[in-house]
Amino acid sequence: MGMLFGGRFLNSDLFLNNALLLGMIVIYAFIYVSNRYAFLQEIREIERLKKERIDLRYDLLTIKSEFSEKSRQSHIEKYIQENNSELKTATQPPYSID
Repeated sequence: MGMLFGGRFLNSDLFLNNALLLGMIVIYAFIYVSNRYAFLQEIREIERLKKERIDLRYDLLTIKSEFSEKSRQSHIEKYIQENNSELKTATQPPYSID
């Protein structure tokens, strides 16, 4: 135990012969931890984007529904009457010019 805490371990032949191996193990451990952290960050970002996509989809459906409601002929006629416009509904169907 005195060899480990006294510092003689760092000068021993066992440590000096395996210093490269220990250094590589430390580097690989660091890479493993950083890759795992990056992976978890990516998973969180993916989940956030999925939730945002669902919210945007619901917003799109709401806007499409409102547009569909406002573009109905009855709604347009009511809007024209409320604003005292001179526009009138066509009484004759459109015809094609060939």
